[in-house]
Parts: sequence; structure tokens; C-alpha cells
Amino acid sequence: MQDRRFWLLALISTVLLLLPNGFYSAFDKDEPKYMEAAWEMVKTGDYITPYYNYEYRFDKPILVYWLIALGYKIFGINEFGGRFFVSIFGVFTVLLLYWWLTRWKGRDLAFWTSLVFLSLLDFIVMSSVAMPDVVLTFFFAASLIFFFEAYHRKSEKFYLLAFASSGFATLTKGPVGLALPGLVAIIYLLLRRDLLKTLKEIPWFKGFGIYLLIVAPWYVAIFKKHGYQFFKDFIIFHNIHRFTSKVPGHPTEWWYYLANYFWLYLPWSFFFPFALYRVFKRKESITDNVLNFSLVWFFTVVIFFQIAHTKLAHYLLPSFPAFAVITSWYLSKFKDKIPAYITAAIFIVFSVIAFIFFKIKGWPLLSLVMLLPVLLATIFLKKDYLKPLTFGFIGTMVLFKWITLPSLEFHRAKPAVGKEIQQLAKKCKECKFYFLDYTSPEIVYYFKEGKLESIDSNRAKALLRSKEPVIIVTRENRLKKLKGESFYILDKKKELITKHSIVIISNYPKEKIDG
Repeated sequence: MQDRRFWLLALISTVLLLLPNGFYSAFDKDEPKYMEAAWEMVKTGDYITPYYNYEYRFDKPILVYWLIALGYKIFGINEFGGRFFVSIFGVFTVLLLYWWLTRWKGRDLAFWTSLVFLSLLDFIVMSSVAMPDVVLTFFFAASLIFFFEAYHRKSEKFYLLAFASSGFATLTKGPVGLALPGLVAIIYLLLRRDLLKTLKEIPWFKGFGIYLLIVAPWYVAIFKKHGYQFFKDFIIFHNIHRFTSKVPGHPTEWWYYLANYFWLYLPWSFFFPFALYRVFKRKESITDNVLNFSLVWFFTVVIFFQIAHTKLAHYLLPSFPAFAVITSWYLSKFKDKIPAYITAAIFIVFSVIAFIFFKIKGWPLLSLVMLLPVLLATIFLKKDYLKPLTFGFIGTMVLFKWITLPSLEFHRAKPAVGKEIQQLAKKCKECKFYFLDYTSPEIVYYFKEGKLESIDSNRAKALLRSKEPVIIVTRENRLKKLKGESFYILDKKKELITKHSIVIISNYPKEKIDG
């Protein structure tokens, strides 16, 4: 492909999303669960059943575990390998959006829309961790983009690609991978008053044949192996119950997404309301098929997850490509009418918050790095704001991932504790390891020497009194539950954000364990 913008997007996306992923440890609490489950998959050779801490994990379908495991096979058991394919799908999503828009809007708008999408903060974050949301976003976007192409170009090939994409989306995160793109398509056709006619044109038999060819093998295998337990855990709890009821530890407030809107769609969240106002005000937008489709796409996803009882910020990630299309349409049409000081304000607010945070934490060098956008805002205050805002934010995030995150590794307690008890396990083969009224997926992931069971204080007391060597990990404030017991504190590390201390205790002194 002789398209310099395409390759420039690929380069920028790779430098931002992929290359620095080996510089920082797994993030609590979800990412290490996926990374640990994939590692246990590689260790046991069971590529049908996901396990976490040697117990069944039926939260999500299999595809993301396979991708992480494949990364381990290629690059070794490390953070870069675990995150590799998730980040690759982040890059693919940027390039897919560019490919689609070049066919309808030209390369210039396609390029800037793709950069707007790439610069969205939550997309950068989720493309940098080993979780299924970016993989889902790619296949979700692919299914909708291919449907759009099939419908407007009357192409059976693109209909079949849409079904295939929905199949992989279903293999990534369950029935929502088919239901939600289908809902977007139906609403779009209803608004165009073309539903019944189009339903007759879709190659249903071939399409669902491809869909089932992708989805059925693993679902049949897992049902055959685990039967009702998988159905109860995955279908009933993680799909139906999450949608209709409160899940412990997850927000359910109706205003949750509204309250998180600003940071979710940074740095473009300020512009989007104005974009919607202009879209509904200008008559020319009525005839813009890409814009109209993006509006249906965005609002269907947001309303769907707003209706869902359980809410998480990254659930809205599939709405991001549509958000970028709508925002870039507005910026391309009305950028001359937006005061430059608004752009500067966005830079300054983001940078000052980051500056204050790192300053309070006692990291002055990092706080200075986060002030770079303010400098850019000052330089470009009276010039075209689109380029400095986009490249300024992307540049800042590149610095954050390449410099700031690695600099924080020294202060991260949980990965350090996990690695330390792993070394203790290698030295002391007869030692048994436990959590006391506490658990940490990060520690579990970096331990890798067997199951880490969480026990209560009564059992901990009994174990500490026994002659068998025992090592227990807990928070320092839990030690009061062991009042009156004799034990050795092997190490203590303070957590980065909460400032809680994690302690490693034993009924044996460290010298005896090391010996």
C-alpha cells in the first residue's frame, strides 16, 4: 500500500501502544488475572478451560486467553508477550478506521479522525494492558464497518466479513459480540426505512455458517467439558446477571458514565457536545451516511450500557471509533470558530492535574515531564489547534509510557512482593504460601509457584504454631488479628497509591528459609 499516512499511523500507534509494554508490571486487578490464566493455560496445556489461581475462571470466552498465551509462546512469559496481541489489535483498530474513512471521506479527514481516535486516553490505557476490551472493540468496529460497506455497496463479501467479525467478537466477550452490532445495524436500517428490504438481501445461511464455524468449536467443547457450571457462571452470572443486577465491587449508579465522561473521552470530551449541537443543527449532516451511521453506533452503545445495571468505564470502548468520527467531522467544519484559548485550557488542565499529582507524590522530574503540554499550548496558542492538541497529547502519552511508568516501577509494592515470595518458594521447597484476609492478582501472577489461598486469622494462627514452614502475605493492618502470636516479618513494602504496607510473615526466620 503506497499510502504514507497509513504507514505513519502504523508507526505512531506502534510506538505508543505496543513497544513500551515491557517496561511496566501488570496492573491490579483485572490484567494480572488474564495474564495469570493464560500462563496457567500454557503450563497445563489445557487450552479449553481458563483457570486463575488454579480455579475455574469463566468470566470471559477464550480468545483473549489464546492471544495472551500465543504472545507468551513467541516472546516468553513476560509483560510484553502478554500484552503484545492486545496492543496489535489496538493498532489494527486505528488502521481499520483509517481504511474505512479513506473510502468515504478522503485520506486527510481519515488521517485526522484516526489520530483523534488514537489519542483518546482510555483507548491508550486499554490498548496497553492484557484485557479483552480492545480486541472486542476491533471486532465490534469491523463488524459494523463491514456491514456499512456491504449495505451501501451491495456486497455479499462484506456481509460475510461482518458475520465473521461478530463471531470473533463473540469469542472475545460473549453474546454481546453479536447482539450489539446487530442492534446498531437494525436501528440504522429502521431510521433509513430500509429494514425489510435489506433483511432479504443479507446472506443469512452463509453468514451464520461462518459465524458458527468460528464460535461453535470452543463453546461446544467447554459445554461438553463443564456443562451446567459453565452455563451458570458465564451465561447466567457474567452476562444476564451483570446486565440486570448489581455485581459486588462494580458501580451501578445511573450517573456513573456521565460523571466519568470527561476523562473517558479525553482530550476531546469538551468538543463533543458542540459537535452534537452542530450535527443536529446543520441540514447537510442528514445526507452524510458515515456521520449518521456513527451517531447510531455511538448512541446505541452508550444507551445499551447505560441500561445495563453493572457499569464499568471500559464497557464504552466500542463507542470510541464513532466518537472520533463525530468529533473530527465537527473539528474539520468548525475549527476556525473555536477560540484558541479553549485548546490551551485543555492542555493546561490535564497537565496541571498530572503535575500536582506527581509533585505531591515526590517525583519532581515526572511532574516536569507532564508539564510539556502547557508549553505546547503556549507555542501554538494562536495557530491551528488541531495538530498541536492531537500530537501534543499523543506525545505526552508516549513520554508517560516510555519514561513515567517505568520510573514508577520502583514504588510498586505488589509486583515486588510477588517476585520476592517466588524466590522464597524456590529456596524453600517445603514452604506453604497463603494470603491472610487479603488477595492480590498482581502477587498471584508474579508468584507462579502454585496456588495462593486466602485464609482467615484462625487458620493463620494454627499454621504459624505448626512446625511446617509457612509464609503469609497480608496488609500490615491485618496483623492485629494475629495479636499474641509469634512470627517473623520477612519484608514490608509500601503500596504506591494507597500507602498501605504489604508484609510477608513466617513462623521461620529469613535466614533459615534462605538456608
